[in-house]
Amino acid sequence: MSPSPYDAVAALERMLGRLRASSGATRVSAFVYEATTETAVPFRQSVAATAEGAAVPELRTAVTLARSPFLAAVVAGRAPVVARADGRRAPDKDLAARGIRSAHGEPLLRDGEVIGMLTVEPAAAAAPHLLRQVTPKLAVALADAWTRRSESRRLGQAEVLLGLIESASKARSMDHLLGAACRRLAELGEVERACIFLLEDGRLVPRMAAYADGRRDEASWEQFRNAPVGFPLAETVLRTGQPIAADKDSGLLSGWWADQFHVASGLAVPLGRAPDLAGVLTLDSTRVRPFSEDVRRLAAAAGAHLGGVIEQARTSEDRAASLATAEVVRQLLVDGADVTGAAQAAEVLARAVQQLVGTDRSAAYLVDDHGRIGEVRHVDWPDAHKQVIQQRLVGRAADEVPLWRVSTEQKLPVFVEDATDGDLLDARLVAELDLASYVSVPLLAGDRLLGLIVTGSVSSARSWSPAIREAVRRVTLEGSLVVENATLRAVEQLRVAQLATEAHHDPLTGLANRRRLIEELEATVYGAGDRECAVLMVDLDRFKEINDSFGHSVGDDLLCLVGPRLQKVLGPADLLARMGGDEFAVLLPDAGMARAREVGAGLLAALRDAFVLDGMPLHVDASVGIALCPDHGRDRSLLLARADTAMYAAKKGRHGFEVWAPDGTPASRDRLETLEQLRTALDTDQLDNHYQPKLDLRTGTVVGVEALVRWNHPDRGLLFPDVFLPLAEQAGLMRRLALGVLERALRDLQAWRAAGHDLSMAVNLSVSNLQDVALPQQVEMLLDAFDVPAGALVLEITEDVLMADAARSQQVMAGLRALGVKLSIDDYGTGYSSLSYLRALPVDELKLDRSFVRNLTSDQRAAAIVRSTLQLSLDLDMGMVVEGVEDAETLASLRAWGCQVAQGYHIARPMPAADFPTWLTGRSTPTPRRGRRLPAPRAASDPSTQPTA
Repeated sequence: MSPSPYDAVAALERMLGRLRASSGATRVSAFVYEATTETAVPFRQSVAATAEGAAVPELRTAVTLARSPFLAAVVAGRAPVVARADGRRAPDKDLAARGIRSAHGEPLLRDGEVIGMLTVEPAAAAAPHLLRQVTPKLAVALADAWTRRSESRRLGQAEVLLGLIESASKARSMDHLLGAACRRLAELGEVERACIFLLEDGRLVPRMAAYADGRRDEASWEQFRNAPVGFPLAETVLRTGQPIAADKDSGLLSGWWADQFHVASGLAVPLGRAPDLAGVLTLDSTRVRPFSEDVRRLAAAAGAHLGGVIEQARTSEDRAASLATAEVVRQLLVDGADVTGAAQAAEVLARAVQQLVGTDRSAAYLVDDHGRIGEVRHVDWPDAHKQVIQQRLVGRAADEVPLWRVSTEQKLPVFVEDATDGDLLDARLVAELDLASYVSVPLLAGDRLLGLIVTGSVSSARSWSPAIREAVRRVTLEGSLVVENATLRAVEQLRVAQLATEAHHDPLTGLANRRRLIEELEATVYGAGDRECAVLMVDLDRFKEINDSFGHSVGDDLLCLVGPRLQKVLGPADLLARMGGDEFAVLLPDAGMARAREVGAGLLAALRDAFVLDGMPLHVDASVGIALCPDHGRDRSLLLARADTAMYAAKKGRHGFEVWAPDGTPASRDRLETLEQLRTALDTDQLDNHYQPKLDLRTGTVVGVEALVRWNHPDRGLLFPDVFLPLAEQAGLMRRLALGVLERALRDLQAWRAAGHDLSMAVNLSVSNLQDVALPQQVEMLLDAFDVPAGALVLEITEDVLMADAARSQQVMAGLRALGVKLSIDDYGTGYSSLSYLRALPVDELKLDRSFVRNLTSDQRAAAIVRSTLQLSLDLDMGMVVEGVEDAETLASLRAWGCQVAQGYHIARPMPAADFPTWLTGRSTPTPRRGRRLPAPRAASDPSTQPTA
């Protein structure tokens, strides 16, 4: 059959045959030039029938150009070369050495590069005109044929590599693994043997070899395993971390190895990747031959993979060898992870050591701060022997026991195989305990010696191997970490308990504090199920007069007496807390209107009897405000605010206690009706913004306004936010409402800034707003629509909003901050007031709650809180706004303390947008008074470029 027209090799052979026949040559040969290895590979030849017996074997073997001056001249000159055996040139001598009388060498070029050589024997048969016609076609045919051959060889080599990977995964031992690897690698076809040298104790050790023909000569094998000298080629690769090929005339293949195993050519590659090499893989041949690029690449890949497999196998062997120790250590760490205190940890360690050394029982002896044996933890001890320990050792000075002294000096395990022959324990004690052998382990916490663990065998003596002794030392080290961690956990538990007590209790009265009440209220309001509850705010009447008349120490004593009186009225599930100053709060879980009224009346009755202070009777009245959940809202801040509002209503009307009602409307007003009216209000623009100015106390100028939403109800008149915002939040209308407020605020701000008033605008956000990941994009669109700079917008967020979903809130805040919008913590001090979020969150401003300002001039504690918060804002390089300024005296104090911005009724009440420009134009700018200021921030800043001041 004629060859396929797609068979590139057959096509090349036809062309060579035609060229030989046309030229009358004895032999025509095609060589492939491999530039990466500087090698000429004889690929195909056509030999005249009468000259078959004259074929020269050397031309059938790949040769490096360094060994063939004839072929090297063809490649280097990129031109025809003629050589004759009787000549004196290097190419001539090359042919003479190979038994060739004469030859013509022609470079085969493709795309300007030498890809091979064509040789014609004898040289006289090389007709120039014929070669000019044939060599371009031969170059194309040779390139195609070599590509096909390379692809076929790569597939075969890939099978070898895959076989290596598969056999490695199934290896039962290290020797089995290495043997399978060598057999696979010997199948490469260009080598006769594959060897593996492993790095052990810093030197290369011959571990495995395999021949391509499968032979196994035991004598040669023993000679290989017990080589008296190192293999220079392998050692050089280990040192350099790079593959190396060498021939027998090089220093890397001379000496014992080349002589004993007749190695003529060798290729060595590292096992693994530098610098963590597992050893060296060598491939060698008894004939001088170069290694092709494919073989080198495959050998390098095999070495890299095999190095990793060997390291894994070594690790597995090490793990198998120390399985018992590892299991004990694992269980020790598992059992010790939950223990608290040195005694519990010592018992865990005692059980671990007992399991490891195979003894019968153990005991942990702890030494107290006075150096005496104190607590003892027994494992598997009979009661009679426990009694012996209690009588003979507990309470005794530890340094009186020789075993303790040795452990103190060495801090290492002590092994006593014959307890009766040792002097570390009292002989009578050993006899009473029936102790035959024992191991003592120091109980360490870091470097501190806390006691001893002694585990022993009774009746019959035991001995322990070096491996067991080493394992015990390892467990001792691991145990010290367990003991230290358990000790730290005990200390941490005490600290946490103390901090929890301090964090949730008022230091003056010992009652729960504001934080504790808020946490309990949130658990009730936001917890599972629709629980109801009542919040009562209790404020003492004329308490300021008592402080002013008798001094704050008497006032403090009075507050300490008020708490127990109020507590008597409450049940065990009720919570009484001091909120600050003379204000108390009560949480009644699962209470409705009737119980709340009953408790409110009882609180007032409990205060009717006089308090005796310094021998003087004092009568104190109180005002109580009541808010109910869910009737008055299901929001923590809202309930507290409404209870506070009701308390002020009770104080104003002298009613004793008052239940909150929205703007005087009956508490039974239909919530659904109000909600539907709110939906209509959003559709018909019944909601409007009022604006309360912010005053810069340093310059006396108005620097901004806060937008406060109002509802122009067609029947009920102007309604304030506490009437409808909770409904909007619960009904999912807050997003729409907030965007409407923001849009109106920015529209008004644009008009005022266009009129020359450089103002900022503050707008409040709710829980649902800060959970809306689309909010930053919507704010950006509104800022662009009204051409308002992002730095002129301040978004106010209360502390409880931040805590609702901290992760999502931070994402939204980061988006707003990226726009350049400023963020303010509203009602600061009434929520969590955690310094952690001031550090972690992108906050520009603190807005101190009005509750701290209300008694600023009369309450030294309130004044101290204001001053310290001012200093905190300066240190954190934040702005600060004080709200609730309702008199000139408070304003003067804030200015004297260096407060930056304030707002309140004394400055201006909230007003419609239409009234604000007139008010702003008509007000006279007061001259700020000089006063004592707090220290300035560490770095001076321009208010126009820094967070809101």
